[in-house]
Amino acid sequence: MKKSDNPIPYMKHKITNEDKEYVLKALESDFITQGPFVNEVEEEMAKITSKNYSVMCSNGTAALHLVAEMLNQKLQKDKKNIITTSLTFVADANFGRYINADIKFADISNDTWTISPESVFDAIDENTIAVVAPHYAGLMCDIKAIETICKEKNIYLVEDACHAPTAIRNGIVSGSTGDASIFSFHATKHIGSGEGGVICLNNEDQRDKLNTLRSHGLPHWSKRTGFGYDINELAFNYRPNEVSAALAYSHIQRLDSLIQSRKKIAKIYDENLNWNYFTKQYVPENSTHVYHLYPVLVPEAKVRDNCLEFLKDSNIFAQIHYPPINKMTGFKNYYSDSKNAEEIGSRVISLPMFPQMTDDEIDFVINQLNKFANN
Repeated sequence: MKKSDNPIPYMKHKITNEDKEYVLKALESDFITQGPFVNEVEEEMAKITSKNYSVMCSNGTAALHLVAEMLNQKLQKDKKNIITTSLTFVADANFGRYINADIKFADISNDTWTISPESVFDAIDENTIAVVAPHYAGLMCDIKAIETICKEKNIYLVEDACHAPTAIRNGIVSGSTGDASIFSFHATKHIGSGEGGVICLNNEDQRDKLNTLRSHGLPHWSKRTGFGYDINELAFNYRPNEVSAALAYSHIQRLDSLIQSRKKIAKIYDENLNWNYFTKQYVPENSTHVYHLYPVLVPEAKVRDNCLEFLKDSNIFAQIHYPPINKMTGFKNYYSDSKNAEEIGSRVISLPMFPQMTDDEIDFVINQLNKFANN
């Protein structure tokens, strides 16, 4: 079997000289944690999402946890549930578990593979306190329809925009809707600082609460008076460090270029893969895809492992995004309307997708996939 000389992972991080300069600047400053670069990232992310405020924290999961805790303290309901989908990362479902809420899994659309507004509507009951609506692979869900539902029902909407910074659907920019939007700066993401996350929102009181919750219950320095402080609640240490913030800031400065590189790779996949065998994600009109992932479906679940093994033997390391959460041991007993999510989750493969992929690497991945399809 033909094999790539070097491994081709599904993603690869690249550190540029500019990245190193920003990180060195942080290391040589008076700040290692929560310094000027954290402030810069917060300002930049607020601009990108057209939100009034943003709060950076240690990672995307911490961002979800902080919003969940803030909402739980505000509502103080014993019986409660949250709605998300099972074709996402487990952190979205854990939003509910953090605050002892039941989880309801809404289904996805069978063509865009994003959370279905109709299924969200059907899952809502009198105990629903929040919807966590993730975008998928770089394509936005119909977040406007979900926002309309949440406003009518007075339900808190969290837009999980981790996969889709700057993506657009029907004129709406990713991260600009909902009560809070979440981004991750994990190494695999468009803005990859190793670890990091941010919450974007419009409500100043909620911003202040999140600042307090991320730092042991201490009020933000800008809100303190005198030399002492008082703490009256259980909180966390989810503070961001300045080095990660410097790297995130550097990536934000070249975010458009990073996304254009991903789009170029996606276009080559679009034009050359065997679409009589594989199925690609449908991108609706008036939508832009920013390709955090490039997912395809094999015809049947039973051939997926064979395909992944074939690619692995070729030194190509594709991934699965995602095994449906509702089928996992810790989540089997929750409400689930997940027919499409289970079907897509059993057939999906994420192909290599990173900005510095070479033409030879892209061609090799395509040739090996088409060879598998034709066997």
